Amino acid sequence: AQLAAEATMAAHDQGKFWEMHDKLFANQQALKRENLDTYAKDLGLDAGKFKQALDSGKFKKSVEDDLAAGRAIGVQGTPNFFVNGRKVEGAVPFESFKTIIDDEIIRAEKLVAKGTSKKQVYAKLMAAVTAAPAGAAAAPTPAAAARPPVSDEVFKVEIDGSPLEGAKEPKVVVVSFSDFQCPFCSRVLPTLKQIEDNYKNDVAFSFKHLPLEFHDKATPAAQATEAARLQGKFWEMHDKLFANQQALSVEDFDKYAKELGLNLAKFKKDYDSKEVKDRIDRDKAMAAKFGARGTPSFFINGRVFRGAQPYDAFKTLIDEELKKADAKIAAGASRKNLYAEIIKNGKTEASAEAPAAAAPGAPPAGARMQVPVGNSPSKGPADALITIVIFSDYQCPFCSRVEPTLKQVSDEYKGKVRFVWKDLPLPFHQNAKPAAYAAMAAGEQGKFWEMHDKLFANQQALSPADFDKYAQELGLNMSKFKAAQQSEKVKQAVEDGATLAGKVGASGTPAFFINGILLSGAQPYAAFKGRIDLELAKAEELVKKGTPKSKVYEAIMKEAASAPAPAPAAAAAEAGPENDQTVTKIDPGNSPSRGPKNAPITMVVFSEFQCPFCSRVKPSIDAIEEQYKGKVRVVFKHFPLEFHPNARPAAQASMAANEQGKFWEMHDKLFANQQSLDRASLDRFAKEIGLNMDKFKTAMDSNKYTAAIDEDVKLGQSVGVSGTPATFINGRKIGGAYPPETFKKIVEQEMAKKKG
Repeated sequence: AQLAAEATMAAHDQGKFWEMHDKLFANQQALKRENLDTYAKDLGLDAGKFKQALDSGKFKKSVEDDLAAGRAIGVQGTPNFFVNGRKVEGAVPFESFKTIIDDEIIRAEKLVAKGTSKKQVYAKLMAAVTAAPAGAAAAPTPAAAARPPVSDEVFKVEIDGSPLEGAKEPKVVVVSFSDFQCPFCSRVLPTLKQIEDNYKNDVAFSFKHLPLEFHDKATPAAQATEAARLQGKFWEMHDKLFANQQALSVEDFDKYAKELGLNLAKFKKDYDSKEVKDRIDRDKAMAAKFGARGTPSFFINGRVFRGAQPYDAFKTLIDEELKKADAKIAAGASRKNLYAEIIKNGKTEASAEAPAAAAPGAPPAGARMQVPVGNSPSKGPADALITIVIFSDYQCPFCSRVEPTLKQVSDEYKGKVRFVWKDLPLPFHQNAKPAAYAAMAAGEQGKFWEMHDKLFANQQALSPADFDKYAQELGLNMSKFKAAQQSEKVKQAVEDGATLAGKVGASGTPAFFINGILLSGAQPYAAFKGRIDLELAKAEELVKKGTPKSKVYEAIMKEAASAPAPAPAAAAAEAGPENDQTVTKIDPGNSPSRGPKNAPITMVVFSEFQCPFCSRVKPSIDAIEEQYKGKVRVVFKHFPLEFHPNARPAAQASMAANEQGKFWEMHDKLFANQQSLDRASLDRFAKEIGLNMDKFKTAMDSNKYTAAIDEDVKLGQSVGVSGTPATFINGRKIGGAYPPETFKKIVEQEMAKKKG
């Protein structure tokens, strides 16, 4: 991603940013250096100039500056959009953008009507965001302006034996949560050195580890510093690693250890020791507890300060804290214990974050869903008052990051919480499904949770050979383990978890249903605690009224919804697609269809087989076909989304089946097995529905239907389809997975027109 970004800027340098932008998105699976050079040549760029820009890293800082700017305004993932400054997160449907854009056009037109030139509208809107209110104090000094708003909230962030350097009896302690592979952590080091030089006798620095999961060398690097620390050389190793961020292999660590004069045998032994790993895990758990999710994160005398900010920003806050410290000393406080005195009444954890807007297809905030436990792996008392159903993926970094939080929940609510595991291996994590099979296979021998822990502890090592190694370490019967991995029972259990996820609106990982209420993402402990405490009170009330503890979850589930209500954009919610009379002419062509060709109702569906919302709309379409038998024709058009890598091969498979008269049989197989759309699975489905396998494989290997699928996509784009599913009922569009009632209203209206 970083290199591709630099390539766009190198193209921009030659006036062709958007052309390169389009090339890269059209070829997301081919972003190696040689591919980038090819695209530059295709676009007619000066190849020498392009190569020189990439080789020299000319635009590296430009890209990193964008990343820093994004983080500064709360961007944590992609895609993120700011529409006249209003944030839109994720790949939301067109209607979601439309609602905001229409609103912003009204605001902008009001400004123009009052005399603002169109050219100045954006600047005016932005000024309104940052302008001080009338009667406010004078503008802050440049130093104050440089510092982002910092809360006066103090957290009880204890040093806890962490490495410490600087003033021996500090008035201010800067605790940093950092990652040796993070470019921003490296970038802030000169600023910290400047602080150390200028506040030599007053400021101390404490280091805590927060290796981010998407930095594969960060945890090993943290282990290297802790191993060096056991020989009194933490800070020396710390400096070595940051000075050599591109060289963080085990061999590099050994080299640095030699250069620092460490006992190499002891260093290697300590590097892999439980003591070292436990220290890093404790720091990570502390970071989660205090809401430090990114790096670098600082707590300055317990006050949160995030990111690689400039020196003046740090200085402003440090000077504030120095004044407070001097006041405490004047009142008789000892410098030796000053930090402990400052933080002693501080908060012990971060407040729960405000819930984000529900993702498309997710249940509304606070809605209770029916999430059956079934025979899924569980731990904790069967009659626990709180059941937390976990939808997770062994390759997902956020799933790994939340594990210490779940351990904290387990410890704090001992005997009151049961955890139930459901697999949701994401399609772009190629090792997630095999890992899920391995855990389930271990479960067949009573060691599911032990394998679960192994997999999360070794997220970078999820190959079949690794699974065998972990199984041996757990003392499993290897022949049984290998057979179970390939068994239909294990595969079905994993599929069942993914299917249930789609049904209850868990579209990403990790997702938690706490007595049926969704908590999405790797949230801090406080977020779990807030929901658990609420649900405990409700559960205890049920017990008081006579419900046996063993029946509490069952009783709660009876009151829950079986599927989330659709959450279309605000404007669509008010009007509803049934009130939109716009008709778009769409030629069914030779696309797969079922139902009479002269039916009064034609439903053209733009869909794709890896999209969870497409599978969710299928029951609505099936219900209409059943209710209006003989009066409805359904036409399928392909619209594979580029970020679903298996969608296009699945589309090819459906057309190869169509060639043998079995499109709809394959269509149903693919939607029933959305998490298994790899080539081997497609071949298996073809065999199961009785296709001629030689003919099927020839069609697949030749990419015979690429042009037909591309034609469908072009047609969809020409009629305004930007996401899936999109259904046109006699040309009237329904964008999204609406319930049968919405489809029925439009069908009835169209039937009435025919009668008229």
